[in-house]
Amino acid sequence: MRHVTYTLTGEGLTPAVIRVGDYETPVWMQKRWTEGAYAEFIRKNGCGHCCTAMAARLHGVDIDPHGEYEYCRALWGAPEGDQGHWLSTAGIVKVLRSLNIPAEGFGVKQTGEKNAAANILAALSAGKQVIFTSNPDDYPDNPFSGGYHWVMAVALQEDGTVLIANSSVAAAPDGIQFVTPETIEKALFRESTAPQDMTWGEGNRIHEGSGYIVLE
Repeated sequence: MRHVTYTLTGEGLTPAVIRVGDYETPVWMQKRWTEGAYAEFIRKNGCGHCCTAMAARLHGVDIDPHGEYEYCRALWGAPEGDQGHWLSTAGIVKVLRSLNIPAEGFGVKQTGEKNAAANILAALSAGKQVIFTSNPDDYPDNPFSGGYHWVMAVALQEDGTVLIANSSVAAAPDGIQFVTPETIEKALFRESTAPQDMTWGEGNRIHEGSGYIVLE
Protein backbone atom coordinates (compact mmCIF):
# COMPACT_ATOMS: atom_id res chain seq x y z
CA MET A 1 0.00 0.00 0.00
CA ARG A 2 1.29 3.48 -0.86
CA HIS A 3 2.22 5.68 2.09
CA VAL A 4 -0.25 8.54 2.65
CA THR A 5 0.47 11.74 4.58
CA TYR A 6 -1.02 15.23 4.78
CA THR A 7 0.21 18.64 5.89
CA LEU A 8 -1.86 21.64 6.92
CA THR A 9 -0.41 24.75 5.26
CA GLY A 10 -2.55 27.57 6.62
CA GLU A 11 -3.02 28.91 3.07
CA GLY A 12 -6.47 30.17 2.13
CA LEU A 13 -6.74 28.64 -1.35
CA THR A 14 -4.82 25.45 -0.54
CA PRO A 15 -5.05 24.82 3.21
CA ALA A 16 -3.63 21.30 3.02
CA VAL A 17 -1.28 19.17 0.95
CA ILE A 18 -1.77 15.42 0.57
CA ARG A 19 1.03 13.09 -0.43
CA VAL A 20 0.42 9.57 -1.73
CA GLY A 21 3.54 7.60 -2.54
CA ASP A 22 5.79 9.75 -4.76
CA TYR A 23 3.16 12.37 -5.62
CA GLU A 24 1.39 15.19 -3.82
CA THR A 25 -1.49 17.56 -4.40
CA PRO A 26 -2.86 20.65 -2.72
CA VAL A 27 -6.47 20.49 -1.57
CA TRP A 28 -8.00 23.39 -3.50
CA MET A 29 -10.86 25.43 -2.03
CA GLN A 30 -13.27 25.98 -4.90
CA LYS A 31 -15.01 29.07 -3.45
CA ARG A 32 -11.66 30.86 -3.16
CA TRP A 33 -10.64 30.39 -6.80
CA THR A 34 -10.12 33.71 -8.62
CA GLU A 35 -7.66 33.05 -11.46
CA GLY A 36 -8.49 32.43 -15.12
CA ALA A 37 -11.30 33.06 -17.58
CA TYR A 38 -13.55 30.40 -16.03
CA ALA A 39 -12.95 31.19 -12.36
CA GLU A 40 -16.65 31.79 -11.71
CA PHE A 41 -17.47 28.24 -12.80
CA ILE A 42 -14.79 26.80 -10.52
CA ARG A 43 -16.23 28.76 -7.60
CA LYS A 44 -19.81 27.70 -8.33
CA ASN A 45 -19.48 24.20 -9.79
CA GLY A 46 -15.86 23.30 -9.18
CA CYS A 47 -15.97 20.43 -6.68
CA GLY A 48 -15.69 17.77 -9.39
CA HIS A 49 -12.97 19.72 -11.16
CA CYS A 50 -11.04 20.08 -7.89
CA CYS A 51 -11.31 16.35 -7.19
CA THR A 52 -10.32 15.36 -10.72
CA ALA A 53 -7.31 17.69 -10.65
CA MET A 54 -6.26 16.31 -7.25
CA ALA A 55 -6.55 12.76 -8.55
CA ALA A 56 -4.46 13.69 -11.59
CA ARG A 57 -1.77 15.27 -9.40
CA LEU A 58 -1.60 12.10 -7.31
CA HIS A 59 -0.83 10.24 -10.54
CA GLY A 60 1.90 12.58 -11.71
CA VAL A 61 -0.14 14.89 -13.98
CA ASP A 62 0.52 18.60 -13.33
CA ILE A 63 -2.91 20.25 -13.60
CA ASP A 64 -5.05 22.51 -11.41
CA PRO A 65 -8.88 22.81 -11.32
CA HIS A 66 -9.00 25.66 -13.84
CA GLY A 67 -6.69 23.82 -16.21
CA GLU A 68 -8.79 20.70 -15.77
CA TYR A 69 -11.97 22.68 -16.60
CA GLU A 70 -10.34 24.00 -19.78
CA TYR A 71 -9.27 20.45 -20.59
CA CYS A 72 -12.89 19.27 -20.32
CA ARG A 73 -13.97 21.92 -22.80
CA ALA A 74 -11.23 20.82 -25.18
CA LEU A 75 -12.25 17.16 -24.85
CA TRP A 76 -15.99 17.45 -25.51
CA GLY A 77 -16.96 21.13 -25.84
CA ALA A 78 -18.58 23.74 -23.64
CA PRO A 79 -21.78 23.05 -21.66
CA GLU A 80 -25.01 23.67 -23.57
CA GLY A 81 -28.66 24.11 -22.69
CA ASP A 82 -29.58 22.87 -19.24
CA GLN A 83 -26.15 21.33 -18.68
CA GLY A 84 -24.24 22.59 -15.68
CA HIS A 85 -20.54 23.28 -15.50
CA TRP A 86 -20.03 20.49 -12.97
CA LEU A 87 -18.82 17.02 -13.91
CA SER A 88 -20.73 13.76 -14.04
CA THR A 89 -19.29 10.39 -13.08
CA ALA A 90 -18.69 9.53 -16.73
CA GLY A 91 -17.11 12.94 -17.32
CA ILE A 92 -14.57 12.44 -14.55
CA VAL A 93 -13.75 8.97 -15.87
CA LYS A 94 -13.28 10.35 -19.41
CA VAL A 95 -10.87 13.03 -18.16
CA LEU A 96 -8.80 10.62 -16.08
CA ARG A 97 -8.60 7.94 -18.75
CA SER A 98 -7.56 10.53 -21.35
CA LEU A 99 -4.66 11.35 -19.00
CA ASN A 100 -3.75 7.64 -18.91
CA ILE A 101 -5.04 7.25 -15.36
CA PRO A 102 -7.08 4.04 -14.97
CA ALA A 103 -10.48 4.85 -13.52
CA GLU A 104 -13.89 3.20 -13.38
CA GLY A 105 -17.22 4.85 -12.60
CA PHE A 106 -20.19 3.34 -10.80
CA GLY A 107 -23.73 4.27 -9.88
CA VAL A 108 -25.19 3.53 -6.46
CA LYS A 109 -28.76 2.62 -7.42
CA GLN A 110 -27.70 -0.56 -9.22
CA THR A 111 -26.17 -2.16 -6.12
CA GLY A 112 -27.53 -0.11 -3.21
CA GLU A 113 -25.57 2.18 -0.93
CA LYS A 114 -24.38 -0.63 1.37
CA ASN A 115 -22.66 -2.51 -1.45
CA ALA A 116 -21.37 0.72 -2.97
CA ALA A 117 -19.84 1.70 0.36
CA ALA A 118 -18.28 -1.76 0.65
CA ASN A 119 -16.75 -1.33 -2.82
CA ILE A 120 -15.33 2.05 -1.81
CA LEU A 121 -13.83 0.64 1.39
CA ALA A 122 -12.33 -2.29 -0.50
CA ALA A 123 -10.70 0.11 -2.96
CA LEU A 124 -9.30 2.23 -0.14
CA SER A 125 -8.00 -0.88 1.61
CA ALA A 126 -6.15 -1.73 -1.62
CA GLY A 127 -4.44 1.69 -1.59
CA LYS A 128 -6.68 3.32 -4.22
CA GLN A 129 -8.47 6.67 -4.08
CA VAL A 130 -12.19 7.13 -4.67
CA ILE A 131 -14.09 10.24 -5.80
CA PHE A 132 -17.76 10.21 -4.79
CA THR A 133 -20.81 12.45 -4.50
CA SER A 134 -22.72 13.19 -1.33
CA ASN A 135 -26.36 14.21 -1.07
CA PRO A 136 -27.91 16.00 1.92
CA ASP A 137 -31.40 15.07 0.66
CA ASP A 138 -30.66 11.47 1.65
CA TYR A 139 -28.55 12.31 4.71
CA PRO A 140 -29.12 15.88 6.02
CA ASP A 141 -26.35 15.54 8.62
CA ASN A 142 -23.66 14.61 6.13
CA PRO A 143 -20.45 16.52 6.90
CA PHE A 144 -19.30 17.13 3.33
CA SER A 145 -21.56 19.94 2.10
CA GLY A 146 -25.04 21.45 2.26
CA GLY A 147 -25.67 20.45 -1.36
CA TYR A 148 -24.66 18.13 -4.20
CA HIS A 149 -20.90 17.75 -3.80
CA TRP A 150 -17.91 15.72 -4.99
CA VAL A 151 -15.17 14.78 -2.50
CA MET A 152 -12.20 12.43 -2.66
CA ALA A 153 -11.61 9.57 -0.23
CA VAL A 154 -7.83 9.36 -0.04
CA ALA A 155 -7.00 6.56 2.39
CA LEU A 156 -8.31 4.24 5.07
CA GLN A 157 -6.61 5.06 8.37
CA GLU A 158 -5.37 2.58 10.98
CA ASP A 159 -8.20 3.62 13.32
CA GLY A 160 -10.79 2.70 10.67
CA THR A 161 -11.67 6.25 9.65
CA VAL A 162 -11.37 7.55 6.09
CA LEU A 163 -9.20 10.52 5.13
CA ILE A 164 -11.24 12.86 2.91
CA ALA A 165 -10.02 15.75 0.74
CA ASN A 166 -12.88 18.26 0.54
CA SER A 167 -12.93 21.52 -1.46
CA SER A 168 -15.83 23.01 0.54
CA VAL A 169 -14.70 25.98 2.62
CA ALA A 170 -17.77 25.82 4.86
CA ALA A 171 -17.65 22.09 5.56
CA ALA A 172 -13.88 21.58 5.65
CA PRO A 173 -11.96 24.83 6.19
CA ASP A 174 -8.70 22.87 6.51
CA GLY A 175 -9.49 20.81 3.39
CA ILE A 176 -9.14 17.59 5.41
CA GLN A 177 -11.80 15.50 7.12
CA PHE A 178 -11.90 12.12 8.86
CA VAL A 179 -15.18 10.21 8.71
CA THR A 180 -16.41 6.71 9.44
CA PRO A 181 -17.27 4.24 6.67
CA GLU A 182 -20.87 4.46 7.88
CA THR A 183 -20.86 8.18 7.12
CA ILE A 184 -19.85 7.50 3.53
CA GLU A 185 -22.60 4.91 3.16
CA LYS A 186 -25.23 7.34 4.45
CA ALA A 187 -23.97 10.27 2.37
CA LEU A 188 -23.80 8.52 -1.04
CA PHE A 189 -26.25 9.60 -3.75
CA ARG A 190 -28.63 6.63 -3.59
CA GLU A 191 -30.36 7.28 -6.91
CA SER A 192 -27.22 7.66 -9.02
CA THR A 193 -26.90 5.41 -12.07
CA ALA A 194 -23.80 6.95 -13.71
CA PRO A 195 -24.96 6.87 -17.37
CA GLN A 196 -22.16 6.78 -19.92
CA ASP A 197 -23.78 9.38 -22.21
CA MET A 198 -23.11 12.26 -19.81
CA THR A 199 -20.03 14.42 -19.48
CA TRP A 200 -21.12 17.76 -18.06
CA GLY A 201 -23.74 17.43 -15.34
CA GLU A 202 -27.33 18.13 -16.36
CA GLY A 203 -29.72 19.84 -13.98
CA ASN A 204 -32.63 17.50 -14.67
CA ARG A 205 -30.45 14.38 -14.43
CA ILE A 206 -28.19 15.32 -11.52
CA HIS A 207 -29.06 12.22 -9.51
CA GLU A 208 -28.30 9.98 -12.47
CA GLY A 209 -24.96 11.57 -13.26
CA SER A 210 -23.52 11.31 -9.78
CA GLY A 211 -21.93 8.18 -8.30
CA TYR A 212 -18.36 7.21 -7.50
CA ILE A 213 -15.08 6.67 -9.34
CA VAL A 214 -12.36 4.23 -8.32
CA LEU A 215 -8.81 5.12 -9.36
CA GLU A 216 -5.99 2.64 -9.72
